[in-house]
Amino acid sequence: MLSSKRIDGPDEMGALFTYMVDLGITDGLPVIPPTEQNVQAMIDHVGLSPDAEVAVIPPGRGVATVEKLAINAVMAGCLPEYFPVVIAAIEALGDPRFGLLGIQTTTNPVSPVLVINGPIRHRIGVNCGRGCMGPGFRANATIGRAVKLALLNIGDCRPGDISKSIHGMPGRFTFCFGELEEDSPWDPFHVDMGFRREQSTVSVFGGQGTTNMMVGFTRPEEILCTVADGMRYYSCTAYLRGTGLPMIVMGPGHAKIFGEAGWDKKRIKQELFKLTAIPLSSIPQGRQITAPVYENWERSRSINLCRDAADIVILVAGGPEPYHLVYIPGWAHPKSVVTQAVIIPQH
Repeated sequence: MLSSKRIDGPDEMGALFTYMVDLGITDGLPVIPPTEQNVQAMIDHVGLSPDAEVAVIPPGRGVATVEKLAINAVMAGCLPEYFPVVIAAIEALGDPRFGLLGIQTTTNPVSPVLVINGPIRHRIGVNCGRGCMGPGFRANATIGRAVKLALLNIGDCRPGDISKSIHGMPGRFTFCFGELEEDSPWDPFHVDMGFRREQSTVSVFGGQGTTNMMVGFTRPEEILCTVADGMRYYSCTAYLRGTGLPMIVMGPGHAKIFGEAGWDKKRIKQELFKLTAIPLSSIPQGRQITAPVYENWERSRSINLCRDAADIVILVAGGPEPYHLVYIPGWAHPKSVVTQAVIIPQH
């Protein structure tokens, strides 16, 4: 038996949507009504008890049960086969190492970024290639949206009330894509995190939007010089705090250039870490509203966008042309990535 409160709304779809907006349970976009039949179908797919607890979501410390997550997944437009990924993502976000409370309440326009790895990408149609960050792909869009709706409705994080993001960003509606493992010269991210290649996982990152970089060079050193130029700006929260996990998402075209030249991810990270250092002497000395990590440092020192080269994340996804790369600045929390295995039901 489902235990959630029943709500009777208007029969006409437009009026029903307005009613749900007035209740404060949507993200401002139309939703699928979470009828008992639709919610039950979502739960039946995973074969879990509706009252099974998945995570506690701050700041409201709402308990994300399977039933509550199924309601939000239905509203987001998920198919039942997407639901195991939603559950795994919420498990990962609920991990204390991730620092979800900060993301939920900060003035920063930060959002959880979901990256899907393993066989489930193809099983449920996750786009890893051209246009992987949207729009136009149901799995990517609705999985990410289901997670964001759960953070809103279960975590009680109302924009402008509890969520203090000064401008917000589109990634707060949905931010989910898959890694294009088949076209990468390197191990996929979940293997880097200790999982087997044949496992399916979802990784959650704290990301502050996307910066596109047009990079037409064909030698690794020149590519990284250009990419570092796009990453190196001291107003980025990562520089102010000296922590975080900056992410580079390159298409298979650029990855091929590095692979054929014998560059592994470790070497790329080390070079980017070096190239993105900013001399403190180039930053104004005035007092800042929030004290940066370097406030009392000697002016002869430099600041880095993360603690260590190993903290830089390299992913392969997107279209094949070696034209564009995407930089996703990392949230300042030092442990803002958790990878969770996706439990695929055996039907």
